[in-house]
Amino acid sequence: LIQFQKGQTPTPPPFEIFLCFGEEWPDQKPKEKKLITVQVVPVAARLLLEMFSGELSWSADSIPLQISHPDLKDRMVEQFKELHQLWQSHQRLPPAQPPAG
Repeated sequence: LIQFQKGQTPTPPPFEIFLCFGEEWPDQKPKEKKLITVQVVPVAARLLLEMFSGELSWSADSIPLQISHPDLKDRMVEQFKELHQLWQSHQRLPPAQPPAG
């Protein structure tokens, strides 16, 4: 993710997780032809990718996390808000100058 944000890699890292039930996988058959497949999208990974790619499509005040423990959700939302604020302030800083001499 950091390499993508710095422009060192052309494509973002994948964050989706695919699970296949009742059949061998991977094999020659594409996942769309499997009987039962599940795509899991970790919200935290998607939000980090959107934030670092500049495609921020969420409001920091309304992150739709589905976490069973409410205290954990609150802490996680606060951490994302702090990370977003740090990232925004980092984007505004002028590039670091090498020391003279």
